[in-house]
Amino acid sequence: MKWKAKIFIATLLCSPLIAAGSMLLTSDDGGLAKVHDGIKSQFSEVAHVDGDGLSAMNKESIVLFDVREMSEYSVSHLKDAIHVDPSMSAQDFIAQYIDISKGKTAIFYCSVGQRSSDLADRVQGALILSGAKAAYNLEGGIFKWHNESRPLYTGGAKPTAYIHPYNPVWGRMVKDQENTRY
Repeated sequence: MKWKAKIFIATLLCSPLIAAGSMLLTSDDGGLAKVHDGIKSQFSEVAHVDGDGLSAMNKESIVLFDVREMSEYSVSHLKDAIHVDPSMSAQDFIAQYIDISKGKTAIFYCSVGQRSSDLADRVQGALILSGAKAAYNLEGGIFKWHNESRPLYTGGAKPTAYIHPYNPVWGRMVKDQENTRY
């Protein structure tokens, strides 16, 4: 097949992907709502809480789990969040965090909600059986939290405006590009 024909076929195959990607990235929220809809359908057993709902919760009755890589967590995280490796097994998570989850509501988050929903889906049953009140994924993840100008922290309880964009493509969902840091 000649190279012009190959380019034509490649263009036909890639056009829908390019159109969908540009639609997502030009929406008011950078595509976070569409991404969240996909996450909700993929993890239908996971409950979600938005930023207002989380902010209204009694801080003493929740435990926050940041399900991102350490490099992301180091740039910023929600106050008092515990870093959890996204690849941690459900068994290891339960063994390590079951006691601090008893009597509390577990809130999981990551950049947009994919990794945190995956972990919440794998561990929520065991958490509830072991005494946790509930388990939720933070809607839109830390990106939506940041886009809503909610507080972020680094190095303990030191406030920061910076956010790790995960990668250049997903990072386009962060409204304030000036404050992205790797």
